[in-house]
Amino acid sequence: MPNIALLTTAMYASALVLLSVGFTFTHIMEKFPNFAHISYSTIGTLIAYSLVRIVGVNPYIAIPIAAVMSGFIGMALYLLMVRPMKQAGTSSVHITFAMFALTYVVDTFLLIYSFWVMLNFPLRPASTGWLLRRFDTKIFGLPGITVVSPIMSVILVFAIHLFLTRNKFGIATRAVSEDPRLASSLGVNTFQIYLISWFITGALAGLAGASLSLWQPTYIERTDTLMVNVLAASILGGLDSIYGAIIGGIIIAFTQRLMPGMLIRAVGIWIAEYITLTPIILIVCVQLLIPRGIAGAFSKYQTLIRKLKAGVGRLIRSSS
Repeated sequence: MPNIALLTTAMYASALVLLSVGFTFTHIMEKFPNFAHISYSTIGTLIAYSLVRIVGVNPYIAIPIAAVMSGFIGMALYLLMVRPMKQAGTSSVHITFAMFALTYVVDTFLLIYSFWVMLNFPLRPASTGWLLRRFDTKIFGLPGITVVSPIMSVILVFAIHLFLTRNKFGIATRAVSEDPRLASSLGVNTFQIYLISWFITGALAGLAGASLSLWQPTYIERTDTLMVNVLAASILGGLDSIYGAIIGGIIIAFTQRLMPGMLIRAVGIWIAEYITLTPIILIVCVQLLIPRGIAGAFSKYQTLIRKLKAGVGRLIRSSS
């Protein structure tokens, strides 16, 4: 039987990678951090939970449905809030504050829905969290989601890579993220690009939230903690790099899931009280040491290598 800690870490890392990629993708496209991003995740959890517990849908059918519905919610958010604010000339800082305030509005509505479910159905999500573990199946003797989620995350990350590098629409998306005015002058439909990008980020978050509901309980009032973890992963990887978000998500997941046990064994149980500070400490350290994150540091390293190669080449040519 595989180590439960490793299974938990792999499951959590898969979800955190999807959330970090979506958060970073929004930052690349819109140039502001979307603090409402985790709300998509919670919405995905509640949609999957409702479909399974109330409607009786198989959880592995409910998960993609939740992802698609969360994607449409992301599109609605762009159409009803983000786009009008941008057209009105609202600065990125003010939009950031608006998205931060939106998280509390969304969480309030989700809590209302949670209590409605509790009152009208023989369920107790408000007190025990939203959890679907007992509806999961077994694959090779393991909980199905611990096998499906990592595989699904790898496939989606690879698909996003192909989309951004091989697909014409994906290449146009990269062009819009770099210079929307220039892309528009070249005939790119920037409105469509932004709309699809919000669908993608919403769907990724909804997929992560729906998947997590098969492994651990989700509490609406604890979304701020997950937001800090996603923010730490994106900053660690580099807010301007999808690939950096993948690396950052994996590092944060393993740090949070495996480091506490090692620290407790090394220095004592008292350290457990401070484990929750890990993401915040990482954010501060990254901003001090490598402000552009791992991807930015790697890019700088590659630039230095190219300059050294060019210098060596010039020396060889001049000596010959």
